[in-house]
This record gives sequence, C-alpha cells and structure tokens, in this order.
Amino acid sequence: MKIVNLISGKDLGGPKQTFLHYSDNLRQLGHQVTSIIRPGAQLKALLEQRSLDYLTLDYPRTRLPLLKTIAVSRLRGLFIQQNTDLVIVHKPIDAELVRAALPTHCQLILILHSYTALGIKAADVLVCVSPVLAEFARQQGYTGPLVVIPNLVELNPIEPNFRPLQATPVIATMGILRRTKGQDILLQAAAILRRRNIKFKLVIAGKGRWHGKVNKWIKRFDLEAITQRLDWVSNHDRDDFIDAMDIFCLPSRNETFGMVVIEAMARKRLVVATRCGGPQGIIAHRENGLLCEINAESLADSLAQALTLKAEDYQSMCEAAYTTARDQYSPSVVRQQIAAMLKQYVMPT
Repeated sequence: MKIVNLISGKDLGGPKQTFLHYSDNLRQLGHQVTSIIRPGAQLKALLEQRSLDYLTLDYPRTRLPLLKTIAVSRLRGLFIQQNTDLVIVHKPIDAELVRAALPTHCQLILILHSYTALGIKAADVLVCVSPVLAEFARQQGYTGPLVVIPNLVELNPIEPNFRPLQATPVIATMGILRRTKGQDILLQAAAILRRRNIKFKLVIAGKGRWHGKVNKWIKRFDLEAITQRLDWVSNHDRDDFIDAMDIFCLPSRNETFGMVVIEAMARKRLVVATRCGGPQGIIAHRENGLLCEINAESLADSLAQALTLKAEDYQSMCEAAYTTARDQYSPSVVRQQIAAMLKQYVMPT
C-alpha cells in the first residue's frame, strides 16, 4: 500500500517517537511510506538518519472555517499527488482535517496517544496505545474498529548487562516539565528520603514551562547538593543516560502509556512509577517494577523500598523488566500487531 504517515507538532515527545517507529516498521512490512512533518520539526534529522522518505507540509491546525478550508485543500492535494491508499495520523485534530481531505478510496487510522475525544470519530480505525485509552475511547462514544497496539522500544542488539546498585544509588526521571509529569511529587519524596537519612543522588532531565519551578523547589527542599538538572536527552544519548541510573522514577499524575518506562526496562533498570494509568498495564508490582500511589509519601516509601532491596531481589526485578520489554514491546512483536491490524481492517482480502 501507499501510506502517508502524518504528524503535526515540532517537538520530540512520545507521539513523535511512535510516529517514527510506524514509518520505519511499515516500510519493513513492505509498504511504500511517506512521512509528513511540519516545517522546522525536530523529526527531520531522525527521518534522514533512517533514510525514511518524508515531505514537509505547512497547514493551519484549526477548526476555524476559513483556515480549515486552506488546510483541507493542502492536505487533499498531497494525498492525490501521493496516490495515497491509507493515511495514519497521531493527533485527533489532524484526524478531523484529514477526514475532510481524504480521496474516496482512502482510509484513515488514528493512533490515539492522549485523552482527547474531539476528533476520534473521524477515524476508520482507532489504534489506542494502552487499554486505559481504549476504555476512554469507548466511553466517549467511539463505536468503530478499535485495536490496542502499544508503543515499542528499540532494543540494543547486545543484551545489556545487569549492574548492582551503586554505593550511592542514582534516581533519575525524564519528561516535559509540567504538572502532569509530577516533578514536584518526586522532589517532595526526595526531601522525605533525605529526612530518613537515605543516601542517593537525583537526576531530573527535561524541558518545559515548569523549568523555573523545578529549580526553585530543588533549592527550597535543600536538594541542590545531590540533584543534577539536565535538558531533554536526545535519542542518541538515551541509553547512556539510562545506564548511569539505578532507578528510573515516573512520578506522573497522568500517563496514557509511558515510553520512558519501557526504555528504562529495556536497559535492565528498575522502574518506580505512580499508578497513573498507562504504567499499570506495563508494570507488574514487585515482579518487574514497583507501583505507588500519586503522592509524595507513597512515592518516598516505594523509592526507599527499591533502594533497600536485597541484591537478589533487585536483580530479579531488573531482569524481569528486560524480559517484559523484549517480549511485549520490541519492534518485531509490535510490527506483527500492526500487520495483523492492517490485514483485518484495511488491506483487501
């Protein structure tokens, strides 16, 4: 099939990573794929690194009638030029625009990454990245074909070695700096651990509108001596960043999946995550990671538990984390799920 894989936005957050994975794996399944990005998108360099065909298209992302007409016209022209059979989008607002621009023979798949209802009914097939999103979509009245296909993690060809806890363990987190991601909860938990005289270092990576607040809280909780602040970690540096930590912490208030969770698990790192949605479908508590409630006291207790695990228990959980990443979220596994979805709902029999 001739497939257009389209995403708006210019950052490198989770949906952008999934967009890249779809372009790559659809090509490996034998389809002709053209990736569509906005001018100035950071994805351009990653697409070029993988030798993936792409085009840039600038169009208004709005429901205002005049600007929507312009967007639909530009999208329709692109689809006709590409002789497109299938369009895949990763944002509901784009699903609405694409629906209006589709040639009659063309189908539309929406990969749903967020709790956004407006626009989901435009899709011919809805792919949700987690069971909690699938439940949300049905609650919002979506009645069409729906499939749960998780995000994937690219495994290093060489299985990582297990490493015991360091003398001064490193707790790290990475995410957009905003309320949803819960950096404030983590810093409050870190202050609790300090009061309990538990030794550790803390690394917080990411960018966002909470940049100033995070730095302020680090100072307020007297964590400056043990805390390192980093900007967003690139794909190229991701493995080194994860390998330097002992525990990855996801302190979010809400997550529909949690890409960084499976990235950490794929490097045999212990994950401590809040019960915030998506991670609860990935982590089996005390088997391949630890789950806690969405508050500082519960997070501190779980981090303390992780830091004081018996050596054999720590290793067992890290090894189980890697097995989960390999067996459930590796490219070969997810690629076959994508192929099965296309065969069932899109490709002619």
